[in-house]
Order: sequence, then C-alpha cells, then structure tokens
Amino acid sequence: MNLLKRSAIGASLVAAAMMAGTAHAGTVTLSVGGIASNGALGDPTNETRYIDILAGVQITNISWNVSFATEGSSWLSEIGVDLNNGAAGGVSLFAGIGDDFAGTGSYSGSADLIALGADFFLDSTGRLNFEFFEYFDDFVGATDATWLSGDLTVTYVPEPATFGLAALALLGAGATTRRRKS
Repeated sequence: MNLLKRSAIGASLVAAAMMAGTAHAGTVTLSVGGIASNGALGDPTNETRYIDILAGVQITNISWNVSFATEGSSWLSEIGVDLNNGAAGGVSLFAGIGDDFAGTGSYSGSADLIALGADFFLDSTGRLNFEFFEYFDDFVGATDATWLSGDLTVTYVPEPATFGLAALALLGAGATTRRRKS
C-alpha cells in the first residue's frame, strides 16, 4: 500500500511539473560577434553555428542584444538569423526590422515563440542550428553584413513525453525496491 501511495504522489508531482512547464526551462546563449551574413537563406556561403541541447525539447523564447553593420547599400532590416531543428521546424529573426537603410545598428528584445505560434521542437539529434543570412542578397558571393557583437539567448523546455518517461522510471525503481524488500 505504501508503494501505491508513493507512486500516486510521484505521479502527481510529475503531472504538476508537466503543467508548470517553465519550472524546468533551460537557456542557451550564442555569442554572435564576428559572424558574417553573406547570402539568402540556405546559401552555402552563409555562416552557421549550432548548440547541442536535448532531443525533443521545445524552443519557446528567443532574446537578443546584438550589434551589426552592413556593407555598401545593404539594409539593417535585411540581416537575419534562422533558428531551426535541421528539418521543417524553425523561426527567423530580423532584429533590425523596419530600419530600411545601411549602417550600424544595435538591437535588443525578446519574443515569446509560443504566443507567436512559432515555437518548435528539436529532432532526435537535439541540435539547435543558427544560420546567419540576408533577406535580400545585395552582393552575391560577398559579405552583406557583419554581426559585430552580442548574444542570442534561447529558452527551451523538455517535451511532456520526457516527464512521462521520468515518471515511469521512478515508478519502476519504486516497484523494484519494493520487490527486493519482500
């Protein structure tokens, strides 16, 4: 009977954790200083970075505090970074949106991807990819802009199935302990 009570308490705690979601949120940060934006999204000359997080996590928020400079007539509003899971899921950020002129700009802010309907899950590799690109490639084969400094910070939460598996593991461990005591 004690095992049943402990299992029920454990299942309740796991359910509460699943509902809280953000209680188990994590963050990762990517420094962007010195990264070039070269071509349109998917151009093989674009610089890419990645961070290994965990398989199946949900990407829920992005915040930025960045500075970048354009080359020639390329606009600040065209400088982008695409965050993706290596497949169909992802979101693009244009920190300088609305600044339709060349020069240097500094931007900060954040976006709740869930509220925007732009949240996504990482695939089985657990890798979050960042592709730095230009919305409009002004100088084909050359750099259109350079990210001078700053950080991109991404918030993630484990998928609900992860909590379910953890609950099953706890229940299994409790049952095994009970059998050993008998």
